Amino acid sequence: MGKRIVLIEQDCHLARFLSLELESAGYEVQWLEDQQEALELAANRAIDLFLFDLQAGLEANQAFFKTLEQVRPAAVLIALASPEDLQLQQELIQRYAVLAAVKPFVAPILLEQIASIFRGRDFIDKHCSQMQKITKHRHLTVDLVNHLVYRNGEPLALTRREYDLLVTLMASSSALSREELLERIWKYENPSGSNIVDVYIRYLRSKIDVPGQASYIETVRGIGYKMRDAVL
Repeated sequence: MGKRIVLIEQDCHLARFLSLELESAGYEVQWLEDQQEALELAANRAIDLFLFDLQAGLEANQAFFKTLEQVRPAAVLIALASPEDLQLQQELIQRYAVLAAVKPFVAPILLEQIASIFRGRDFIDKHCSQMQKITKHRHLTVDLVNHLVYRNGEPLALTRREYDLLVTLMASSSALSREELLERIWKYENPSGSNIVDVYIRYLRSKIDVPGQASYIETVRGIGYKMRDAVL
């Protein structure tokens, strides 16, 4: 069975067109008209990718992303946006979406962008395949089967990119350079900005670290990053 994609789109003509294109490429597609339906589906079923635009507005999209993190932390997200949306919601897109495709778009290009996301996911899964299914580091526990992360038994709401970054760091016994992290996590994509690794390290630290205690992620001067006192 192909990867599961949920398409959230109110334009029925565009939705039908995208559904046919995606299904012809071998994906399992489910079309929904609003974000609430998507959240209910995500709570009960594993979804590989959410494909939607940002017409709901900034506050509604922020609420959607945050709730989705809680019900399905490992979901991959892509945003279809107009150039105006990219400017107005740039921080939101950078934080939560793995890719932003700007309308109007060409179907073959969009399909290749989606395929690149899944190639990157497969690369991460293969790279970390030697890790135990349940991996621990200090007070962190990672369930590699269900793509869930806990600290002291409490679930942490990580985006898919943050999850990939954490697992990649935990799988390495030595420090990884920014270039190595770009290669492993953003392998098939062209991230915007040379500081994207530092940005996501900051995002990840804000979720896994405990205030007043040493960060789980150590900055190795002149090299990059590693888990502090990592034990696999």
